[in-house]
Amino acid sequence: MKKIIVHHRSQHHAGYSGYARLINFLEQSDVIHGETKLPYRFAKWLGEMSTTKAGLYDSQSVQKELELFFHLKKSSRKEKTIVHYLNGERDIRYLLKYKKENKQLKFCATFHKPPEVLRKIIKETSYLKKLDGVICVGQNQVDFLRNWLDLEHVSYIPHGVDTRFFHPSNKEKHSKNMLFVGQHLRDFEMLNTTLPIILAKDKNASIDIILKKEYKEKIKLPNSNRINIHSGISDNQLKTFYQKATFLYLPLLDSTACNSILEALACGLPVLTSSVGGNQAYLNSGGGFLLSDKDEFIQLALELLEDSDRCNLLSKEARLQALKYDWKNIAADIISFYKKIT
Repeated sequence: MKKIIVHHRSQHHAGYSGYARLINFLEQSDVIHGETKLPYRFAKWLGEMSTTKAGLYDSQSVQKELELFFHLKKSSRKEKTIVHYLNGERDIRYLLKYKKENKQLKFCATFHKPPEVLRKIIKETSYLKKLDGVICVGQNQVDFLRNWLDLEHVSYIPHGVDTRFFHPSNKEKHSKNMLFVGQHLRDFEMLNTTLPIILAKDKNASIDIILKKEYKEKIKLPNSNRINIHSGISDNQLKTFYQKATFLYLPLLDSTACNSILEALACGLPVLTSSVGGNQAYLNSGGGFLLSDKDEFIQLALELLEDSDRCNLLSKEARLQALKYDWKNIAADIISFYKKIT
């Protein structure tokens, strides 16, 4: 079976983060990056001609479709071929009709946004309904996508994590240090409401906040040497923050899969997060807590800051949980999905 992967990488992801890491674990796959000689201005114009109601389609999307078109032209029509769009929320348009000419050709896509977000950003689903299969990274997407797109092959396959890069450290952890990472669907209101109370009640507690610099204005916290905000850090620095913290403090508005949760687990960092979206499936065997309101966040944070033995136990559970989501395991499940739809 020939595997063709339409690449996409979110700019805010670290080098070892994000769904594009899957490519490194799919053997003998061809990757479409959108590398063509088409002039940028012309590609931009073509992208603007396409409706945005069917998902993001820009100059990059045009370049990818053109590269994919020539790639398919060269491919044998006798060989089973799967085209996998790594991000179903973008790039999918005109080449899906190509499968009418090639019965051995199938298209699938992975979706990352929660149902409520998908409803808002994609109003026109006619292109997506031509897919042969859909992969969901959150259990909360499955029923929605099956009904929304009227597709038979819709499967939940968790997001993966690079457990070789993200791993626990033997070095001593910082005492009473919380960690908050990221900006997408983060509940900044919950963070800004609960954190001052936690820091007021535990005078030795501190927090490191890692996010893109343009989101610093979301942090509405008093100036304090116990609140440290970081942007533009390296992959190794990010890993060190995970390894040395006491727990990940991550209120969320919604979710499907969250890189920060997976990376924290892989580094043996217990997780305190919101009981929303797909979080339950990723924390169903320990290593973290699903919380519903500010009182629960405050109470549990204060308890863990005082209980290093409990945190050590949770750390072991977190690492074991993360190993289930190692990219090798996820890649094997995705190959099985390919075989099911081809």
